[in-house]
Amino acid sequence: MHFYEQAADILRRLEQHQGSIKTLTIGNRDLAGDDKRRMYALICETLKYASVLAQVVQASGVLDGRIRGINMRLALTMAHDMLISRGGLQRRGASIELNKAFEKFKPKLRAKLDALIAEAGVRSAAELVPAELRDESVTLRHVRVNLLAASVEQVIAAFEKEHYKLVECAERSEIAQELPAKSRRFMRDPDLADLLVFPSGTDLHAHPLYVDGSIILQDKASCMPAHVVKPRPGSTALDACAAPGNKTSHMVSLMGNKGSVFAFDKNGRRLDTLVQLTDKAQCRIIKAQCADFLDIDPLDPLYASVEYALLDPSCSGSGIVNRFDALVDSYVALAHGQGQGQEQRNKPANMRLENLAEFQTLVVLHAMRFPSVHRVSYSTCSVHVEENEAVVAAVLKAQDEFGLAPASEVIPTWPRRGLAQGGLSEKQAACVVRTLPEDGTNGFFVAGFVREQPADIENTRRQLAERRELQQAQENSIGEVPDKRERHAAKAKGQDRLAGMERQQQQQQPPQKKKKTENSSSVNFLPGRRARSVVTAAPAVSRGSASSKSKKRAKNSK
Repeated sequence: MHFYEQAADILRRLEQHQGSIKTLTIGNRDLAGDDKRRMYALICETLKYASVLAQVVQASGVLDGRIRGINMRLALTMAHDMLISRGGLQRRGASIELNKAFEKFKPKLRAKLDALIAEAGVRSAAELVPAELRDESVTLRHVRVNLLAASVEQVIAAFEKEHYKLVECAERSEIAQELPAKSRRFMRDPDLADLLVFPSGTDLHAHPLYVDGSIILQDKASCMPAHVVKPRPGSTALDACAAPGNKTSHMVSLMGNKGSVFAFDKNGRRLDTLVQLTDKAQCRIIKAQCADFLDIDPLDPLYASVEYALLDPSCSGSGIVNRFDALVDSYVALAHGQGQGQEQRNKPANMRLENLAEFQTLVVLHAMRFPSVHRVSYSTCSVHVEENEAVVAAVLKAQDEFGLAPASEVIPTWPRRGLAQGGLSEKQAACVVRTLPEDGTNGFFVAGFVREQPADIENTRRQLAERRELQQAQENSIGEVPDKRERHAAKAKGQDRLAGMERQQQQQQPPQKKKKTENSSSVNFLPGRRARSVVTAAPAVSRGSASSKSKKRAKNSK
């Protein structure tokens, strides 16, 4: 493929959520080294101007068939360079024939763009871009040191050799002033020992330390869950909704590649991304499985030694302020004829929030059924109480084996704590963490749970049996619906009904007298056999299927 065809293909993959902007450009192995930065710039700017360029392209006649092989994605990338970029159409790596054919439409394209500018009463095409896509991200650049590849001191020394200056800051409120944009200054994070902080906008994607996996570019808030769950070296942990894998690799980093980590994700393509990213991070103890976590049998002997569970399930994403996410969301919404997607993402309907909260609650409760699990972290990139404090309150009410981890064990130096809303008291809210964009991070929420009494194996076995019966009834009822679209609707209603019935059953169970225990990992139990996970024999990362519903596909990675 020539350069613009490659760009169009990246737009297609972004539409289908097959990767992030940087993964598909800077991390694209099909692009030559010199072309990565060029492609990255073109994709970002095309996405930024997409809503404007789409109107120009449609009105110009470019897509009427006179140019062989042209489509909207290809036309958007070429129209950007022709009308917006100072250098015009790129020649290196491009098709000379296609460039010549597209140049013939330049007068019509330019005339339509000028007309749009005049109609809007602005001075340039840049002013036609939606405001949320123009604003640069104000979040600081956080760099997590991959302890599997280097120590924090080694990474600091490497940056200092490149004339970066390590600074200190006594007051948290002065961090942004100590790290002005475009400066070569950085500092240790005051809360997380394996994190460094750089000025907003610092781009390290081509830096040798990032390329070789010594550093991970990860928002600070996203680094908190692994520090809350605190898996010890040599132990066994799980990541329930693991892809794309940064939190998974963070756990492995803290464990020193000693022990094992089960990583579950039901999306095969996203799991492929996890395998690639964790392999780059030199992780050697991950068993990645293409499976829905809720289909995993916690009583399967395969998971008998799991002590730690990191849970970061699907959420509304209302806390994300990353400009790249806004660019992709806006483009995807445009491609599917839905208008701008930012407002839909930041203001989800109440029904969607309720459905998400029910799912999130089920994920946490399911993790707590693993008999040896004694520490759980729950996190979202949401600012909504319904997905955060309310979910924590629902989990505490639905069971009595786990309680909240004390504030002293949940990023104790971080000042912004939870809200006494959604069913949490002031004391409980102080045990959870919130972050906001004004803190230099994305909006985020983290809670920790610790086991307070031994697992009730018989109760777990009974709950799993009841869930299987409900699922079977749901599947039988859906199978009777002939129309495919109606079957999907029936399945969604059945899942909601299943969650509601489970919640009702949990509330009807008589409370048990709490009994403290220091170590629940030695509890004996009988294995259940609902859906035995199949794990390949790869020494590093493996994939398998956890149930007959999951895809039976496996991949070995060293």
